[in-house]
Amino acid sequence: MDLTPSLVSAARALAQIDLGQLAEISGLDTEALVRFEQGLSGLDNASLDALRKAIDHFGVEFLPAGDAGPGLRLKFNTQETGQLLNWEQEGGTPGENEVP
Repeated sequence: MDLTPSLVSAARALAQIDLGQLAEISGLDTEALVRFEQGLSGLDNASLDALRKAIDHFGVEFLPAGDAGPGLRLKFNTQETGQLLNWEQEGGTPGENEVP
């Protein structure tokens, strides 16, 4: 599936993230993402791959194009996605797991 500006915008809306958050996780420049979403410029294959991985990181899954075209859905419900994002931002040092 081609990663289009409208799919990226829809993915951000589903995940409830802004361009800054997407830029941080994808490693791409915020301005490059703005221009891409506005359809003013494209991205190379490596950048598109990084963008797809970042969108996946936020719990958005791409659905194959069917009769209605490509689609998106959350891998987790909104509450679970919010909890995961909060846990990732808690910081601190990881503790040791004491699993028998």
